[in-house]
Amino acid sequence: MTIQERPIAASPGTLPAHDQLILPERRSRLSSILRNRAFGGVFRYPPSLIATIILAVVLLGATIGPSLLVWNPDSTTLRDAFIPPTPTLNPNAAHIFGTDSVGRDVLVRLMTGARVSLLIGFVGASGAAIIGTFIGLAAGWFRGATGAILMRAADLQIALPFLIFAITVTAVLGPGLWVMLVLFCVWSWGGYARVTEGLTLSLAHSEFIEAARVTGAGTTRILFRHVLPQLVSPILVLWSFGFAILIITEASLSFLGMGIKPPQASWGVMLAEGRQYLRTAWWLAFFPGFIISLTVWSINTIGDRLRDVVDRRLPL
Repeated sequence: MTIQERPIAASPGTLPAHDQLILPERRSRLSSILRNRAFGGVFRYPPSLIATIILAVVLLGATIGPSLLVWNPDSTTLRDAFIPPTPTLNPNAAHIFGTDSVGRDVLVRLMTGARVSLLIGFVGASGAAIIGTFIGLAAGWFRGATGAILMRAADLQIALPFLIFAITVTAVLGPGLWVMLVLFCVWSWGGYARVTEGLTLSLAHSEFIEAARVTGAGTTRILFRHVLPQLVSPILVLWSFGFAILIITEASLSFLGMGIKPPQASWGVMLAEGRQYLRTAWWLAFFPGFIISLTVWSINTIGDRLRDVVDRRLPL
């Protein structure tokens, strides 16, 4: 919590100007980090600034990109199959990234697939962060048998290979968007729970927690008003890395045919469709692989920089 001194002007005839009363102005830790360190720290580091611009372009292309182009991502025109990339200033005049084996525009499908891949990464990482944070709070605060059981479940979840488990579940339930969303939310919370539990244990006997107990604050108020705000910074950093990992996981499952069902576009589906044309139509696999690498690098770079700027022990 940042303390900023705010002078209170004395009424005439009471205190001289140099004896004005100084009272602290309270500001939340999260708003202080975002205003004073995070944004400034990220933008002062050139790689993270470039990563932010790249990620903004990807998000912009995913949200409004397909509506600006005349090509339909799912319409097939066999006479336009395997058109090589033709760069032009007018994206509607030619296929900038070429077409696939059935004449679909690769650029439009990349933009449409970004919606699916980014949605899975965002929802999966957010759901896992929420589940893991609540479980970690409960385990770190109540400890005892409750904490031990919850943490053993987290250890089991961390120990099992996630990709193998995801392949098993999708093979049993079938591939699909909702299956992957639920799977990612309920099976990637272990890291969040482990970090939250350790930080909660370290904060349980802090002076400000003891002061809250003395004032009569209940367990719920202490956890959500005093403990949880202290966990926002590390959880935010973990979330950014989890976001990138889930994008790669979705692409891996779709590449193996156990993720998104064709003809629905996603980056992994496009990679799987282009692998058999590496010699004759290199652009079908190159552009999805390149955009996946670029997006994951951008998210990881921003997350790594956030880790530095939220840790006050590290210089900016």
